[in-house]
Amino acid sequence: MPKSVSPPKTARKPQQRSVETVDQILAATVAVIEAVGVHKLTIDMVATQAGISKGGILHHFPAKSAVVVAAVRRNMEKLIADIEDTARSTRTFTEALALHVRRIAREKGGVSPALFVAMAEFPEAAEAVHGMFGTLQRLVAADGEAGSAERNLFLFAAFGILVGRGMNFFSPSEEELEGLFQKLDGFAATDRR
Repeated sequence: MPKSVSPPKTARKPQQRSVETVDQILAATVAVIEAVGVHKLTIDMVATQAGISKGGILHHFPAKSAVVVAAVRRNMEKLIADIEDTARSTRTFTEALALHVRRIAREKGGVSPALFVAMAEFPEAAEAVHGMFGTLQRLVAADGEAGSAERNLFLFAAFGILVGRGMNFFSPSEEELEGLFQKLDGFAATDRR
């Protein structure tokens, strides 16, 4: 009876390949949206950018709208995951959000303008941002007195910086940024009392 041959240890499982393919597709989708806009995006462009066949894209996403919505959703999930990673080294989620906002403001990052255009085109994509804001509200509320004016101001300021920096319509001076950070840190500190 012949011995079965096991695959080499470096071989990826089919499910892992599928996850990696979807990741490639979603990254390519964002790159294409940022390059040409959501209106000009085609499945062929995403396939070329991802290095995958058009059929490979359509295997995972049946239409342009599905891949765009998935890309927006993935970006929002990544933002929350990044903040939660920061929270592991802080006392509160609010403090982690303040640190994350500080980093994004310094790096001139934030939510990509192209993704906001995608949200205007595809309402399902806007639901992803609504979900992200709801998650932020829930996690910040878990730090202390839910619904407090300070907490709500903090949350809206943080969200405004994330969106404003990404959209490039918020360009404060270094001095203004430092003042903003002090206010955010003050709001975050109220959750530790």
